[in-house]
Amino acid sequence: MPRPSRCAATAIAVTVTGLVPLAAQAASGGVLAGAPVAVLVDGGLAAGGDAETRVHRNGFTLQPTAALPVAPSSADLRQILAAHGAPPGLDVDDFSTGRDDVLFDGNGVLAVPPSSWGVLSFSLRHGATGAPGSRIAQQAVEGDVGATLFAWVLPGSNVPAQLVGRTERSHSRQELGLPATAPEVDGIDVPLLLGLDQAGLLQLDPGFLPLIQSPQAIYFTVSHATRHLVPAAWWSFGGQATLASGATILRVLKSAPLGPWSPPHAFAPYGVLGLDRDEDIDGLAYDEVRQKLLFSVVGIARDQFLFVDLGSDGVMGPVDAKMPNGVDKISEHVGKAQSDDVDAICTLDPRIGTIGAPPPAGDDFGSSCGSPRQGLLGVPQVHAAAHRRREGNQTFYDTWLIGWPPVTGQGPGIAALFVTFDPDLTLHPFSIQLRDPAALVPGDPRHFPLLVPPALELSGFSFTFRWAAMDLAISEIAEAWPLQVFL
Repeated sequence: MPRPSRCAATAIAVTVTGLVPLAAQAASGGVLAGAPVAVLVDGGLAAGGDAETRVHRNGFTLQPTAALPVAPSSADLRQILAAHGAPPGLDVDDFSTGRDDVLFDGNGVLAVPPSSWGVLSFSLRHGATGAPGSRIAQQAVEGDVGATLFAWVLPGSNVPAQLVGRTERSHSRQELGLPATAPEVDGIDVPLLLGLDQAGLLQLDPGFLPLIQSPQAIYFTVSHATRHLVPAAWWSFGGQATLASGATILRVLKSAPLGPWSPPHAFAPYGVLGLDRDEDIDGLAYDEVRQKLLFSVVGIARDQFLFVDLGSDGVMGPVDAKMPNGVDKISEHVGKAQSDDVDAICTLDPRIGTIGAPPPAGDDFGSSCGSPRQGLLGVPQVHAAAHRRREGNQTFYDTWLIGWPPVTGQGPGIAALFVTFDPDLTLHPFSIQLRDPAALVPGDPRHFPLLVPPALELSGFSFTFRWAAMDLAISEIAEAWPLQVFL
């Protein structure tokens, strides 16, 4: 059920009728392009309610998002909440599995660990305009900015300097498989799918079990407008009743991978977070290992990226999330306009080189995402991405090339994939593909699935995908950012 504070139906209609045709849109890009992601869609889709967890699998196939299975252990919030008495009309805001990597110090200053890199994924409400010249502003012109995901590489990250502090569109509305009439992406979580079989959407990669905390959790908030619909028992905190609030974080737990979810209960009441009862948490990223929280609240009275350290004694209230200099706000650097309202947040850190131990020593995302490295031919001009996939009891690494050589541009050409096995730089050819200048998906993503032998699935072994885009005459060769993969 859409919240009264969301865009009016007439405004949504104007946005939808003004959509730019897919063939004329700019391509997605960046480290999370094509990544698997779970989303909540405000108002729900025809098949389910507001809190239904929709899944986008690896890739750019433009297929509709999938629903999670109907099972007691399924991480579908709509099923979980309905099983515990949620009435129709309850509006859930963002959610988090607690596996976000909130890379800030205790004062809310961005602090990426040495040799690591991080990325902030976020969505905005309809009506966002973006800062002039930003990728968000470009998407606003295309007309579906509220159903789009963006990714910003955190300053201090150990990746090529040209990528640091850069915002890309990681998923368009069509790539997420959402219809033109879809309202807004209201919740984002990438870790929920890591290690999950992407065909069955329930079975877990056995090798990933040591990387996932037990008990498992889903943290979520409900809207201020529908807080009165929440069953009274859900507001219990440490056995004590608390007042209903859209600024309270609720939680469900399960103790085993295939076990049922507990009844919802209050995890962090609004007072613990230093918020007022009538405030409304909209975006939510929680790091249960570090006990750090990055979130947003509805409206722009506060900054759109707020931080609370729940591991410190005597929380004094949220602080604005800051850049490494401790002065600038990160909200001023992601490409959003001051009036843009953040709707959902997810934060990730691959923690390169920390393999084979549970968090925080090891990280499931670090075994699931290719990390950009410096190119061999200078500054790369096209995009590449790589993400792990589990399907049919087999593990794959999917990789894509996205975009066209900058001079010869969109036209007939060739995509070539080479693999180097670290630390050797010998180029091993793996795939040669013809490009399609009339491809339905902007940037004509070229795909190669690499089957990972069982002995290497979580071995610490590393290799690098190296893509190149060429015109047919091979008069221009554009290298993509090499992607180092840790198994």
